[in-house]
Formats: sequence, structure tokens, C-alpha cells
Amino acid sequence: MSEKAAAYQECYDAIHAIWSEEGGATLDEIALMATVNSVLANRFEAFFWTGFYRVCGERLVVGPYIGTVGCLQIQMGRGVCGTAAARRETVIVPDVEKFPGHIACDANSKSEIVVPVFGREGELIAVLDVDSDRLAAFDEEDQAGLERIVRLFAV
Repeated sequence: MSEKAAAYQECYDAIHAIWSEEGGATLDEIALMATVNSVLANRFEAFFWTGFYRVCGERLVVGPYIGTVGCLQIQMGRGVCGTAAARRETVIVPDVEKFPGHIACDANSKSEIVVPVFGREGELIAVLDVDSDRLAAFDEEDQAGLERIVRLFAV
């Protein structure tokens, strides 16, 4: 297991333990989002902004996050978050300047990964957005680790 994969395993274990002890599936989604942000933001040095955009009708509205001020709302299909939501799949962007339609909420963001979050009925409830101030900070290991973590919302 790589060092990064081990770090994601530690994060998953910590989040799962807190989630289980605090009520598991009965826990409020926003409380779980805040916990995920805290654990991830404090574990990965390259994470510049870590947060959720919640599905509210035909737009994504900022939810719990850690970092500089984020965009308050994003239309489905727009920017990296809206694209991941519309496609219902993870999007990794090594250089945000090269992503067509990128929404620059903070000029310090250089790369990004956005992971869709599904609820218990398979419905899209949010996206997890992680930005880095480094180019090409995210890869398939990040995708696997983050996708595993957000599956807790579907339990």
C-alpha cells in the first residue's frame, strides 16, 4: 500500500469511527460533511480548499468547507463542480487554467478533484470539491480514497 493510500485508509477509519459512534446512518448529512472536511483538510498538506456543494434544485450551493471563501452557488454543468455533478462522475483537473469554463473562486487554486456524493436512494446529494495550490496534485489514488469516503453518505 502506498503512503497516500495508507493516509486515505487512516482518514476513512477515523471518519467511519466518528460516524458510527455518533449515530451512523441517522447522523445529519451536514454533520458528516463537516467531519469529512476536518479529517481530510488536516491530513493532506496539498489540500488548499476542501468542501461540499449541496444539490439544491438545478444548482449546487456551498455547504460545509475549510479554506478561503468559496463560490456560493454553481449551476449544474458549469465549472468543475457542475460538470462532475452533471456527469455523476469524479473529475480530476491537473491544471484548472486548462479546464474549459473553470470557475475561479480563488486564484490560488491550481488543480482540483470533484467527487459526486450519492444518498441512500442513489440520488446525487452533493459534490466533494478539493482544490490544491499545486499543479497536478490529484490522481487515481485520491479518486479511490475520496470515493470510498463519500460512500458513507449512501449507507
